[in-house]
Amino acid sequence: MASAETVKWGVISTSNIGMQRVIPAIQAAVDTAVVAISSRDAARAKDAAAELGIPRSHGSYEELLADPDIQVVYNPLPNGMHHEWVLKAAAAGKHSLCEKPMADDVAQAIAMTEASARHNVLLMEAFMWRFGNRAQRARELIRAGAIGDPRLVRTGFSFPLARDPANVRYQRELSGGALEDAGGYAVSATRFMLDAEPLSVEATMRWDEEFDVNTSGVASLVYPDGRTALVDFSFEQERRQLLEIVGAEGSIEIEGFILPATTDSTIRIARGGEVDTETFPPVNFYTLQAEAMNRAVTGGEPLPWDGDDAIRQVRVLDAIRESHNRGVRVELAPHRRVDTDG
Repeated sequence: MASAETVKWGVISTSNIGMQRVIPAIQAAVDTAVVAISSRDAARAKDAAAELGIPRSHGSYEELLADPDIQVVYNPLPNGMHHEWVLKAAAAGKHSLCEKPMADDVAQAIAMTEASARHNVLLMEAFMWRFGNRAQRARELIRAGAIGDPRLVRTGFSFPLARDPANVRYQRELSGGALEDAGGYAVSATRFMLDAEPLSVEATMRWDEEFDVNTSGVASLVYPDGRTALVDFSFEQERRQLLEIVGAEGSIEIEGFILPATTDSTIRIARGGEVDTETFPPVNFYTLQAEAMNRAVTGGEPLPWDGDDAIRQVRVLDAIRESHNRGVRVELAPHRRVDTDG
């Protein structure tokens, strides 16, 4: 039975990522109850609820938002639908954990953040990997000066994706594309490890004429104090998730940094010709992410990343697209924080 402190979640969609990875992880979170799931197909919602042991199902997204028990909405809808349904969730008084990319562009991200503040609800973009023990340890080492001044971050996320017009990643009208999917992880990793925002971006992408979406790309990002980052992303390359931070006195390398490891995993720390390896037990990043949202909902502690962080992320993706389209390096204007305190 749910306790007085239990945070009640609803899921707006029966997407594969939600069904296979995220919803079970949310259900495993402390002081959490997933009480409802919705689909535009009532039978599909009912089947999904039965499969995952969720008490209620709704045959429309509107019905789920009208459910008075729900406090937090997990939104794994296709990219192009995030904006609409975060705004509607906010208007219904629901907090949102929204899959990445949170918005198609900065204008949408600002509108979503401002609406959430106006309705006094929380909004967080679901880059779950940031909650991982290896990522947190790597940033801790960087901040402690373990590799000296961090000068370069190299990160890439790629996987071969079957060409299927039914896959939302290939649907332009739903904001598909490799940048919007894999590239967002790589960009977020550079911002996270350098603990800063880029000053300029230069990028080029490969475009698929049949689907009219980008299917791979590379970008160089210049950060303050002469620090740089190189990112690559693709639907057309070997499966890989590599993150390397190179400092003046050493480097840190993490393989498979995005998805939760199911067995012990490591980070590699090289300094002065010596290599150390630190080992970490498996943890579920999705569960940790849900628990962070719960603590913010109950007033235990603020969100580690709010809507304004998502705006800063999306503005980099916008700059990558602009750089590719114009064939030039794009300068990013200083960011003015958007109020998220309501």
